[in-house]
Amino acid sequence: MEPGVSTELLARQERISITPQILFHTFHELQHRGLPIRQDPLWKIFNADGFLPGRDRLTFLQSQQLLLRATELAADPDLGLAVGMRQPFASMGLVASAMLASANLRQAISTAGKYHRITGSMIEFEAVALAGSDLRIMIRPRFIDSPVRRFVMQEALAVIMTSLNFIKTNLHPVLQVTTPYKPKDAKRLQLLCNCPVLFEQPELSITFSGKVLDQPNIQSDPFVYAEVITVLDQVLKTEVADRDLLQWVESRIIRTMPQIENIEATARALGLSERSLRRKLAELGTSYRQVLQQVRLALALQLQAEGSVSREQIAYEIGFEDARSLRRLLKQEKPTAN
Repeated sequence: MEPGVSTELLARQERISITPQILFHTFHELQHRGLPIRQDPLWKIFNADGFLPGRDRLTFLQSQQLLLRATELAADPDLGLAVGMRQPFASMGLVASAMLASANLRQAISTAGKYHRITGSMIEFEAVALAGSDLRIMIRPRFIDSPVRRFVMQEALAVIMTSLNFIKTNLHPVLQVTTPYKPKDAKRLQLLCNCPVLFEQPELSITFSGKVLDQPNIQSDPFVYAEVITVLDQVLKTEVADRDLLQWVESRIIRTMPQIENIEATARALGLSERSLRRKLAELGTSYRQVLQQVRLALALQLQAEGSVSREQIAYEIGFEDARSLRRLLKQEKPTAN
C-alpha cells in the first residue's frame, strides 16, 4: 500500500467504477511504442484492439493499477501527456456533442465540467471566476492519494488543450497554464498550450480569457444542445446514485479548498439537509470533521512528498491560516496503513 493511503480510501476506490476510455488510449500508445502490452499479466484482459470483451467499466482501483503498470512498462513519467495527445475530441462521446453545440466556449467548459465523469475521467474540475470575466479551471485527481496523480493530471491537461481546437474562436482562449510537473519535453507541452506555462506550481490550472470565452460559437445549435443535455442528465443521475457518499464529501472538500465549507454548505451542495448528512456520516462511523482532517492530511502528505512547495504554502492550500496548524495536524494525525 502507498504511504498515507487508508484502507477506507482503497475500499472506496474499489467500489467506484469508471468507463475505460483512458485505458483504451493507453493501450494503443504502448502498442505504438512497440511494447508487448498484451503479454503483460495485468493488461492481458484487453483484446488485440484494446477493448475489454463483455465489460464496459472497471473499478477506479483496477484502473490505477493498470496505469501504474503502463508507466513502468513505458519507463516514461510523462506517459499521461502522450496518452492525452493521442485522444481525439470524439473520445468524449455525448459530452463532445454538447460542447460543439454550446453557445460559446464558456458554456462548453461548464458542460464539460459538469458531465466529465461520464467519459471515464479520473479527475475533478473546479471553476474559479476571476476579475474581468476571466475563468480559471483547477484540475485535481478524484482521490488525493492516487499513485497515478501525475498521469491523470497530465492526460487531462492534454485532452483539454486538444479539445479547444474544436470549439472555434477567433483568438486563443488560454492565458496561462500552471502545473506541478515539468515534463522532459517541456517545449512540446508549451506548443500544445500556446501560452505561458509555469512548471513546479502547487496546482494544475488553466486560465481562460473572459472575452474569448464569451464569443459566439459558430457551430452552436441550441436544439441539439438541449436534447443531448437531457440524455447526459439521465446518465449523470445514474452515476451519482452509484457513487459513494464519502467520496462525494471528500471531492466537495477538495474542490472548495483552500476555502473550507461548513457542513451545512456541503450538505446543501449534495442535496441533503445538515441533519441527514450528519446521520449518514455517523452511520459510516465518521463525521464531517474527521473527513475534513483526513483530506487535509492526505493532501498535505502528497504536497510534502512532491517537495515543490513550502510548508507555509501547503498550509494555505489545505485551508489553514499558518504553518503551525499544519505542524499540529502532522503531529496528531497518522494515516492508517497496512
